[in-house]
Amino acid sequence: MAKYRLFYAVIWIGSAAFALSYESKLTFVLFAGVTVLPIISLILMVLSGTLLKLEVVPDSDYVGKLQDFGITVKVINRFIMPVSPMMIIGTFHDRNGSVIEGRRLVLSVASLRRCEYAFEGNIRCRGEYLLGIEHAEIFDILRIFRFRMRKTPMCKVVVTPRRVLLDETTALCTDDYDSSITKISFMESGSFASVRKYEDGDLMKHVHWKLTAKHDELMVKQSEQNLGSSALIVTDIHETSEMPEDNLQAADAAVEAALALTKKIIADGRTAVNVYRPGDGRVDVLSAVKDEDYEKLLGVFSVIPVTQSGKGADSLIPRAAEYLTGSEPLFIITPALSGTEFAAILRAVGGACGEIRVYLTASRPDDRLIAEAGAAKKASVWTIDRNDISLSLRNSMQFGL
Repeated sequence: MAKYRLFYAVIWIGSAAFALSYESKLTFVLFAGVTVLPIISLILMVLSGTLLKLEVVPDSDYVGKLQDFGITVKVINRFIMPVSPMMIIGTFHDRNGSVIEGRRLVLSVASLRRCEYAFEGNIRCRGEYLLGIEHAEIFDILRIFRFRMRKTPMCKVVVTPRRVLLDETTALCTDDYDSSITKISFMESGSFASVRKYEDGDLMKHVHWKLTAKHDELMVKQSEQNLGSSALIVTDIHETSEMPEDNLQAADAAVEAALALTKKIIADGRTAVNVYRPGDGRVDVLSAVKDEDYEKLLGVFSVIPVTQSGKGADSLIPRAAEYLTGSEPLFIITPALSGTEFAAILRAVGGACGEIRVYLTASRPDDRLIAEAGAAKKASVWTIDRNDISLSLRNSMQFGL
């Protein structure tokens, strides 16, 4: 832009010298035209920028991880003069799954027309992303002045974790509590605590057919175990690497494993109590009984942040211990866990839970952790393969304690 201003200054000086050397109406008109032209150009640019409208429209506000989607940038020119050139700088995604800041787009728009440009791609890590235009400006015809747009639209896109499914025929837990339910179902024995109306997501095998026929609507049996916390899932996503990308991928593997376990527990007709950090230092608990609860947890896990390295899974156990009654299996999913931290967890839970399974998503167990798990009667440590979370969980289910 500086060179255009320099070029204009040379023309203006030349026209002024020419007007002084040859005093005539023609040279004076030339000098006046060169002088007034930037003012006219500035006025037209301001009017054009005032009547210009920018829009950023995503295909969807919620997309799955690595799922292709588009964001359309719309430039609407409501002025009788064309807009050319115009520069847009923003944050957008690409086909490699990356989110790139400072992407530039130079375009022109005809008078009373609109111009659309679509950014296509996907995002490789779950989370909440702010995409769109960060800076937009137009230039006058002479490229001497610039007009910066005050309103630069952005859109918020939530990228959800992958839905990992587990084999419905595989037993999730191997402790005595789970085996007793599997061998002698309370639904078959007739021992149940209450009856309620059928809701979406309930298993048909839990239907109380006699009361259904009497009330002319589906009624479902509910046991004392199902009214409590049948399984407890502690999901911890803290920093373990200096590379932000590695921390995000480890966190994704943790929440996807937790969601897969939750889905399996719900399918088995039980309750999954999830303990996690939603951010701002708090610890939240969400009990999942139906598919609607799973969908809610999916939305929550899409945006929970990665916490600092000083806060690991052991800091979540005091809150989790409030929901233990002595028989529930405890699943701990974390990027990394030391033997010292696991020993503190064992002391905190005592004998208030059943089997304990630790899943690591960013590291392998150290010798102290292996020794602590071996010394405990019902504890095991597993490593999650980020590329095949389902296989890792199935292996832990098939070769458990």
